[in-house]
Amino acid sequence: MKVLAVILVALIVVAAVLGYLVGNGTLSAKSNVTPVVTPSPAPIVTPSPIPTTSPEATATSSPAPTTTATPAPTATPPPTTLVVFAASSLTYVIQNMTASFDKTYDANLEVNLGSSSTLEQQIVQGSPCDVFMSADQKWTSALSANNLVYNSMIANFTTNKLCVILAAGNPKNITELSDLASTATGANKIHIVIAATSVPVGLYTNETLTAINNSWGNPNSPAYVTNGSYVNFYTNFENNVINTLSTDEQVVGAVNLNVGVADAGIVFYSDEVYANMVGETVQFMAIPSSVNTIGTYGICIPSETTQSTLAMDFYNYWLSAQGQALLTEFGFGS
Repeated sequence: MKVLAVILVALIVVAAVLGYLVGNGTLSAKSNVTPVVTPSPAPIVTPSPIPTTSPEATATSSPAPTTTATPAPTATPPPTTLVVFAASSLTYVIQNMTASFDKTYDANLEVNLGSSSTLEQQIVQGSPCDVFMSADQKWTSALSANNLVYNSMIANFTTNKLCVILAAGNPKNITELSDLASTATGANKIHIVIAATSVPVGLYTNETLTAINNSWGNPNSPAYVTNGSYVNFYTNFENNVINTLSTDEQVVGAVNLNVGVADAGIVFYSDEVYANMVGETVQFMAIPSSVNTIGTYGICIPSETTQSTLAMDFYNYWLSAQGQALLTEFGFGS
């Protein structure tokens, strides 16, 4: 009985061992159980710092730079326009001083040239004018008489006399004033142009022709030319006139430019001086002072001027030593 008991205990022990081995999968190499793999621990990743957000998303962003606006440049005011009405005989002397005057006074001279009588009427009718320069002081005086002069700004500022202008080459061989009253006809006839008596140079021409006729051509005059070459001078002169023009400059142009049309004309002495300055081919013949007419030029500031201060600067220039010297240079008198 004891042997059986020992054997039974041994069997129980063996069975227990076998059960343990089977339960832990180590009994046989032919087992199909998949071996358990222990994974490696995952690496520890240190996160990168979060980048700084844009200025719009953070209160600690740098402020935007301050921009200082550049002020707009101040526009330069345009020159002040001064409207001048002037006798055509003053054309070149005014042109000579215009650039200097404009620069000195920051001005822009607008010069309207024409016959003095026409310019005076334009002013009377309301044409804008800041300064009026007339070849006959009677037209500035006429404005004054009608209360159309500003602050009594009126003066006589220069004079002029007459001369004879002859076509280039003097084809009719005019050497004496008596030749202007020649009675020749056909190809030898003298062709003369003058200005109308309604304008200063034409009025002065008429006065000079009358003086010649009444002195040199008058047997009862102490100045009578005894050879009789000036008898009926005025009538014979008029018979040779082929055209009567509106301004002094037109007379100059008719003789100087229309070669072969006009042989002679009567113009201002200032035209002779300027022609010599620029080398014109026309010629000139003097008229003796005993019969010559001296015209007095007037200057005034019309009452309707819109630039009285600048107008007075221009007005005073012509009365100054500088203005008078320029006038003398261009053939005008004092």
